[in-house]
Amino acid sequence: MEVDRRSLMKGVLAGGALLAFGVPSWAFAGSPVRTPQRCVLVFVGTRADEVFARGARAACARVDYAGLQTVMLKGGLLTGTDRMITLMDRFRGARWIVVMDDANAVIFLELIRTAGARLLSMGTHACSKEHSCQVRHAWTTISPSNSPGALLASQFIQRHGSCLVTENFLQAPVEVGALISWSAPGFSSYRLSDVEAMHLHCSGLSLSDACGVIGLTTIEGWTAIPPQVCAGDCLSWEPENWVDSLGYAMTEAALGGGSVQESCSGRAFVHQSRNEDRTQPTERFMSFVIDV
Repeated sequence: MEVDRRSLMKGVLAGGALLAFGVPSWAFAGSPVRTPQRCVLVFVGTRADEVFARGARAACARVDYAGLQTVMLKGGLLTGTDRMITLMDRFRGARWIVVMDDANAVIFLELIRTAGARLLSMGTHACSKEHSCQVRHAWTTISPSNSPGALLASQFIQRHGSCLVTENFLQAPVEVGALISWSAPGFSSYRLSDVEAMHLHCSGLSLSDACGVIGLTTIEGWTAIPPQVCAGDCLSWEPENWVDSLGYAMTEAALGGGSVQESCSGRAFVHQSRNEDRTQPTERFMSFVIDV
């Protein structure tokens, strides 16, 4: 198999197709280690890299982890994959947090499949003034135990403007009797029990408006969940914008902290701020957490 040539064609012709067709099922890991011994932050040339890294460093300070290594691959993967393959050999056994654009992501998924790496989460992240919630994050994740969504949502309600965070979990929901809901000051929680249960947490808007934000045309079937407050400590640092908040949340979750488990197969956090005076950078990129 000629990985370089095939991946290059995929990147040129289908940048963005990954977002439309989803992630292949082979890529996801089963029963990942909760807390890794070694963690590497890998950037593949987006404008968000430096700000994301600032949040990642703050998360390491928060959990007292001094071993984070950072690698920046200038020029991306479209001009060659040798550097990424070399990195996989060099950092074998480590957990990676990777940031790149969606064209490079097509190549990256092919490389980690060939290398036998295990994908723990894949996220798409964007800020656009065309939506009622400017900042939007969508994750496919192994389970809530490796998920940064709740931590990120709590940061937005404290520090930033409107946002939408959606998560889809591939493993079965946690056992009955475990935490059934997540809450933080200002959020209202709801559960939709169908074939697979979904949770919706909304702040600053009604249930019907929150359903509209996530693309639902009806509010039938939702039941309110009594709050089970799982709010973490207040942040001791000041995020610059949504990008470093994302770096903070993803890194803390990747290092084994900050995650809140719920008995559901998917969830969404919708926050509508009344104060949108803080300018958010318009960006679009993808993220991955993998065990190499």
